[in-house]
Amino acid sequence: MKILASLICLSLGLLLSQPLTNEHLKVYNGEWEGSLTYLNYGDDETLVTLPLKVEAEHSAKGVEFKYYFTEPGGRIEKRTDRFRIKKDKIYYNGYWDLESSDIKSLDEWSLELKSEGKDNNRKASFRKEVKVSANKITIKKFVKYEGTDEFFVRNSYVFNR
Repeated sequence: MKILASLICLSLGLLLSQPLTNEHLKVYNGEWEGSLTYLNYGDDETLVTLPLKVEAEHSAKGVEFKYYFTEPGGRIEKRTDRFRIKKDKIYYNGYWDLESSDIKSLDEWSLELKSEGKDNNRKASFRKEVKVSANKITIKKFVKYEGTDEFFVRNSYVFNR
């Protein structure tokens, strides 16, 4: 009986700690609407929010994105990005190390990622939070400049179906 209980606990533990796979990225596939809010690089104080549309296409390699931002003057800007999983690394507009994950199902999961680099020409540490469900995706990028103690939100994307 103890062996059976141990096997059940071990099996549940393996199910609960499943890694993120390309199959989890299928939830992005399709068209989304939402917003991008970012902290202006000129003063690191002014928040700017732009409406956006997203087209995401899932493949065996991951997800390719096309973002369409509507600038304050009405001009539409197009950007591209991708989200790929490569062994222990995650590529999501740059390479990230996985800090933690909470994977409930293929279309409901969250990640905390970390990276180092430069922001606004200053050395910085980065954190990225990704929260995914079938109808809403939220991505927040946090920055902490070298020599400072606090992270701040550089940008956040919200996609809705």
